Amino acid sequence: MKTFRANGKLLISGEYTILDGSLSLALPTKRGQVLHYKEIDQDILHWRSLDIKGETWFEAHFKGAELAVLESSDARKTETLKEILIAASNLSHSVDRLRGKVTTELEFPTNWGLGSSSTLLCCIAQCFDIDPMQLHFKVSNGSGYDVACGKTDLAITYQLEDGLAEVNEINWKPTFSASLFFVYLNTKQKSSSEVNKYQDRKSSIDLAAIVEQISALTRTMMNANSLDVFNEAITKHEEIMSAALGYPTAKQLYFSDYKGAVKSLGAWGGDFILATGEAEDRMYFVDKGFSVIQEFESLIL
Repeated sequence: MKTFRANGKLLISGEYTILDGSLSLALPTKRGQVLHYKEIDQDILHWRSLDIKGETWFEAHFKGAELAVLESSDARKTETLKEILIAASNLSHSVDRLRGKVTTELEFPTNWGLGSSSTLLCCIAQCFDIDPMQLHFKVSNGSGYDVACGKTDLAITYQLEDGLAEVNEINWKPTFSASLFFVYLNTKQKSSSEVNKYQDRKSSIDLAAIVEQISALTRTMMNANSLDVFNEAITKHEEIMSAALGYPTAKQLYFSDYKGAVKSLGAWGGDFILATGEAEDRMYFVDKGFSVIQEFESLIL
């Protein structure tokens, strides 16, 4: 049996504008996804995906090189998986296809938005001994930062230029990291749908100016030597993206009386937010009904 693993991710700066070349900061998470592959001498593939509790949340059976679907628990997920597996096979020079049993294990709840898709893609790329970024750009309209996080244990800066990704690993652990924590908003956004909405709005905004501003704020966040400077940068980031997207900020929607700073992460309106504050400030969010809180130290690699 072969085993592969990939890290989850959180995008700290540059959501949406990362698609248009803004410099962005992303962090790999300690929680990710594991894939076990047991090859057998039969032309079938049995795929089973387990959640963090070890319960099956997706299952499919395929046959032959064309991956004919014999049965599945979710038709849409099955077609997506089939597309990824065929693309991976076409990119590989050493593995034509998977035969046997594949079991994947998520290390975080399926609704957390830490990258169930990107970690899966990274693991599949390892199975086929191919570059996960190449595979990503074959099958997805996303930026690819999440896939880049899957294969590194350091924070990264990520920037797209002429369709090519520039990824740089950095040591980013601010002195005020104990004042950074992540709050789950009790809902999950579909990133591809939010990307499409953003694409529809681009003609009505000064995109070049916004990309430049977001890139500058990313640099400020990376180099901030105090929580005050960091708070000011993420607050400004929220204001710029709120105007660009036509959405209220997470703080305006849910936490208008919170004394610290709040920033949306990834697709707005779901998944995690980043909040800043002291230890006692966590109770503010619990009292508001947001009880899933992850500390920087416990979640980030």
